Amino acid sequence: MRRLLLLVGVLLSGGALYVVAIHTPPGPRSLRVFDPDRMADLELRMWQAYYAKQRVRLFALLVTMLHEQNRYPWAKATRAGFHLARAAATFGDARGDYERVLPDLERAYAIARDWNGAGFDPKEVARAELAWWAARRNPGASTVENVGALIAEEYSLLYEVSRERVTLAAARRAEAAALRDSGRANADWPTISRILRDSYRELRVAVAEPPKAAPPTP
Repeated sequence: MRRLLLLVGVLLSGGALYVVAIHTPPGPRSLRVFDPDRMADLELRMWQAYYAKQRVRLFALLVTMLHEQNRYPWAKATRAGFHLARAAATFGDARGDYERVLPDLERAYAIARDWNGAGFDPKEVARAELAWWAARRNPGASTVENVGALIAEEYSLLYEVSRERVTLAAARRAEAAALRDSGRANADWPTISRILRDSYRELRVAVAEPPKAAPPTP
């Protein structure tokens, strides 16, 4: 009986380790393949958590997004989510010296690059993301056009596509962000949700891998 219990314990521990550290959701390792409606829903809820300063909820949503949409094992999703959540929390409290969030953003994007075998530079992507975060706080730079252009720059670097392909998706995301900022505590979340869905649907099409050419017939 003791040996049986020990065996059961080993099997359960091994199963838990597999689920946490190894198992991944089905699908390709590619940032370009995601469920746009689910991404929009998660982003909406993350924005709500961020502005309500619900940091535990924000962290949980980030980990869920990384596990589901980036297909990370739970352990990797937790590590990357920690860096992204800490960057967001640090930026939220900061009133200057925004570059202090870059190390966390860079680490999170390095995890994404290595997991997906991508070719982007995590430092460049991190700086591009921080640029549009900071622009939204600057009255002279917070226009939808400018923020949209900065988001498009990040998309171009992250997905390794031309800016022209992601301009519309970026502009729609900037529009959603501007609507949130103008409404603040009374933000029109249903409209923001619709715009985010439009944005991510457009992005999914814009960054889709081109179909592989059929081999020539002999």
